[in-house]
Amino acid sequence: MLGAQVTNDHLNGPGVEERSPSDDDFLTLRAEAGRYHEYRPEVHSQARSAPYRYVAAELEKAVRDLAVPVAPAGSRVLDYGCAEQPYRQLFGAGVDYTGADLDGNALADVRLNDDGTIPLAGAQFDLILSTQVLEHVADPELYVSECHRLLKPGGAVVITTHGIMHYHPDPEDYWRWTSAGLRSLLSRAGMSGIELRGIMGLAPTAVQLFQQATMFKLPRALRRPYVAGMQALVELFDRPYSDGARIANSLVLAARAKRPEA
Repeated sequence: MLGAQVTNDHLNGPGVEERSPSDDDFLTLRAEAGRYHEYRPEVHSQARSAPYRYVAAELEKAVRDLAVPVAPAGSRVLDYGCAEQPYRQLFGAGVDYTGADLDGNALADVRLNDDGTIPLAGAQFDLILSTQVLEHVADPELYVSECHRLLKPGGAVVITTHGIMHYHPDPEDYWRWTSAGLRSLLSRAGMSGIELRGIMGLAPTAVQLFQQATMFKLPRALRRPYVAGMQALVELFDRPYSDGARIANSLVLAARAKRPEA
């Protein structure tokens, strides 16, 4: 954890001054992470040489499987932390789709309050969609409780978030989740009928992270061919994994849960 001091004598040795990471260390870390923002516009791209090609395709499948079936025509859908609203086109024309995000996102229909809550009355949405937002939220308990408040009784929330991932502030990056931790978070907020899905098993996740750790060390002209090859390996290595194995260790976790009927 940044800011935590190393105090163990067997690490420091006798007489060695304890040291906390400095502000300069933190700025260096953010600068290192900032290189990944060069490819931020491609985060949902499924092009052959896109750096997140495989997981982007699997995420879209998860949204199709978990979210779209519970939002038929006439439903009200809230995209909570909508960014570019990458999955809006998956829902039918008869769906009332609302995007909510931080101030500054011109695509958002609703601006979040300073604490991340939404200035709307409760119990009005049939589905709340949250894709790759929860790890960036300072107070996940408040966020999930807000989902519960805004859902109609019997409505569903579909959340995807990171299990294993490198640091990627947007604007900050706070959390990683296990399947047990995500289930517990939803349950404590009063959700029921919790279903979990893992996206990418452990070996392909390791390849994805290795790609991200090494691609910027290559000359720019070689990065696209390198990424295309690595993404092919990610897809190949993911094939043998069972659903249960992916839930145990995955790059991304997806969950669907319901607000109980009144």
